[in-house]
Amino acid sequence: MVVSCDRLTVEALAKDTSGDQQSAPAGGTSPRLDALLPEKRNRVSSFRIFRANPAFRRYWSARSVSLVGDGIATVALLLLITGSGASPTGVAALLLAQAVPRFFGPIAGALPDRFEVKRLLLLAEVGQGVVFIAIALVPSHTILLVPLVALASSLSTIFNAAGRTVMPRLVDTDQLMPANAWMGTAFNLQAALGPVLGGTAAALIEPSGALLVNAVTFFIGAALLLGLPRMEPVAGSSDTKSPGFLAGVGAGIAFTWRHRTARAIFLLLLFGIMFASLDNVVLVFLARDVLDSGSFGFGLLGTGSGAAMVLASLWLTRSTTKLSAVTLLAGGWLVAGLGIALTGVAPVLAVAIATQALMGVGNSVAMIGEDTLLQKGVPADMLGRVGGALSSAAFAGSALAYAVGGFVASALAPRTSLTVAGVGLMAVTLLCLPGLRHSDADQGKEPAEGDDLEQDAAPSSPV
Repeated sequence: MVVSCDRLTVEALAKDTSGDQQSAPAGGTSPRLDALLPEKRNRVSSFRIFRANPAFRRYWSARSVSLVGDGIATVALLLLITGSGASPTGVAALLLAQAVPRFFGPIAGALPDRFEVKRLLLLAEVGQGVVFIAIALVPSHTILLVPLVALASSLSTIFNAAGRTVMPRLVDTDQLMPANAWMGTAFNLQAALGPVLGGTAAALIEPSGALLVNAVTFFIGAALLLGLPRMEPVAGSSDTKSPGFLAGVGAGIAFTWRHRTARAIFLLLLFGIMFASLDNVVLVFLARDVLDSGSFGFGLLGTGSGAAMVLASLWLTRSTTKLSAVTLLAGGWLVAGLGIALTGVAPVLAVAIATQALMGVGNSVAMIGEDTLLQKGVPADMLGRVGGALSSAAFAGSALAYAVGGFVASALAPRTSLTVAGVGLMAVTLLCLPGLRHSDADQGKEPAEGDDLEQDAAPSSPV
């Protein structure tokens, strides 16, 4: 199963173990996040990052708890509304309420440029906790649940946008890859543990009780986030003439399209995930009608990909690989596409589980490469807005897949559909590769005079 590339990261400032303080130089023509650090931290191995960086440890713990809670809520919400006798239209309305706010990523991405980031994180976290208490307590009617679910999804979108801007201020540049991998592990735990815990909790204490458990995880997360330092908006440190809010949103969208690497990632997420998400639509029919393994087999296919995603992110936390973020992003999607295509020709369930695991490895690696590439190649005061635009592209790709997936599954056999999905993902990745490699080609070069793209996008350190 394909997980969207919408990941949660955070800012915090942490002292190094030696206590030395020195300012980090800014790079490019726009302020870098690491240029705002008041001190330089020691370069430590990825396994020591938790001990040497208490703020990172605190945030990772907070996100792990609340993300697993999200996984519980996903199952509990569906059980709650179906148990109330809602029609398929009501279920679709609930899923739509979760999805639509994600398309406003560019607007949410402009918020951390204008408001203190820690406050945004706390507002979104506590707000979601309160909303899920309300969802658990109100009657389970579609007309009441839909606006509450939409509000929770909106707060989650704000958190995502604020979190995207801050990881480079939490760790040194050479630690971005393993730090993002640790955050990817927290994200993947949501897919690996959330559904199992959600189903168990709903069976033991009813779906409403499971939703209250999710609310508690948000409050735990907020309590941990309270220990983070104040995080001023990045734009305030460099922009003497800040544009209006909507003008800033428009500037972020325009920058995403002008920035060659960001544009390549945008197109890759939009069309690549459109193909990749067909796997989510078709896989159940492969398990049921072709492999004759029923619901249990379908669950094993999901477990295989989820477990592989966790293992892949754990591998990157300790890996000393010299592979660039571009290689991880493009290579990950190529591997994911290969896994989906091979699933289409898998003769038995065991082979299909292995190919779905291959897809999960590629999916996880690609997401970590994407985050690292953006954090190193996009100016600090644009990172939130670019991240918001890319998140919207990912959700748009999923929406397109779900809109046409039913027709594809009806017109083509499951094996053919998966082969088309895998080959399509690999083809889109190869077409976008020149734009991704552009960031590697320009490392260490001065931007050409008059070239708006290069002046906006010149990174300060090798990818």
